[in-house]
Amino acid sequence: MTLRSGRTGVRRSLPNRAGIVLVLGAIVLSATVVAACTPTDAPSGVSPPAEAVLPTPLESSTAGPGTSWVVMPMGHLDDPTNTFWQMFYRSGTSSRWELATPPGVASNGGLVATIGSSGTVTAGFEPSQGLLFSPLAQTADLGATWSQGLLPGGLAPVPDALASSGAHQFLALLRDDGGRVVTDGGGLTTWTTVTSARKLASYPSSARCGITGLSAVTHGTDGDPVVGTACAHGSRPGIFESSDGSWHSVGPPLPDTVSGPTRVIRLLDTPAGVTALVSAGKGTPHSLFALWSADGSTWTVSAPLRLPAGPSSTGVTATGGLVVVTGGAGGRRTASIVDPSGGRWDVLPTPPGGTSAVVDGPDGTIEALIADQSTLHVDALDSDGWHRVQTSGVAIQYGSSS
Repeated sequence: MTLRSGRTGVRRSLPNRAGIVLVLGAIVLSATVVAACTPTDAPSGVSPPAEAVLPTPLESSTAGPGTSWVVMPMGHLDDPTNTFWQMFYRSGTSSRWELATPPGVASNGGLVATIGSSGTVTAGFEPSQGLLFSPLAQTADLGATWSQGLLPGGLAPVPDALASSGAHQFLALLRDDGGRVVTDGGGLTTWTTVTSARKLASYPSSARCGITGLSAVTHGTDGDPVVGTACAHGSRPGIFESSDGSWHSVGPPLPDTVSGPTRVIRLLDTPAGVTALVSAGKGTPHSLFALWSADGSTWTVSAPLRLPAGPSSTGVTATGGLVVVTGGAGGRRTASIVDPSGGRWDVLPTPPGGTSAVVDGPDGTIEALIADQSTLHVDALDSDGWHRVQTSGVAIQYGSSS
């Protein structure tokens, strides 16, 4: 089976494609002018980066209402101009993963997505090919049709740079000013600034963190904006919620052995409440902690997951649990999963070589998605180990972004 993929990896068309091309052309010109006028100095009040903490991989998966989604790169991964990020989904009524990458914009820079409680998916394109602003695309019918939007800057290269609430409100984390959060004023085209790394660092509640940048956004249990950050020091992860006109640190203390730096890698609103994945410590091994809060103030903290290397992908399960895939020597992968009810990480059988993401399927099946240039392989996990259940070709137009 071949899944047709053009410049961005799909066979479907956005409405008014010609209009989109004209708009994007104007955006590129405007972005060039803005870039020439943008200062490159670090924002004042933001701490310099601390010793290396775990990076935040863009490869990610989310189990939404009855449907699981995954974002992953395909193509020639050693060549940025021939790497094309793709979105796939699998519904609870199907055993196969389907391609649903929004068309109209080059996806070389990466994709991020947020899944609403109704199943509506909103995707954002990371800047690439001279485009410094991030176009948006939204679908309520599993990619059969798309509507478009536009952000006033480039999305931060993190999986939770977009967030949607049950009230159809949106947050976006942009990469300028050390990280800037904007909220949608309607139609995914009108945005206002909520906060920035510079502004958040000016609040007394951030002093124990030493913010080095913003790393994720979501909505709290009451709908208020919640921001995840990287912290230079301290044993509390940088999770800040907006309420009563101010920002408050709501991250729980981690075990006494943790002294920072920390980084919020994932931050989402899930059936378990606000769910976060936090890296902590310097040097190796690092530690990962899963955090859950049903009310935004009381948290459950998982046991630590100690990793000799950074994660290569992360995922969120249907119950609000977390899945982490880690790269190792010789391309060997490890995968671990944690559930809110237990808080203990379980190591899964070694995933197949080249695994891009391990996903919690809509029917509870654990599956590994493997990108082999323009071929997608899917292996499912059962009591006997991993077994191949799908192989599909993705028709990528190499050279189209050069």
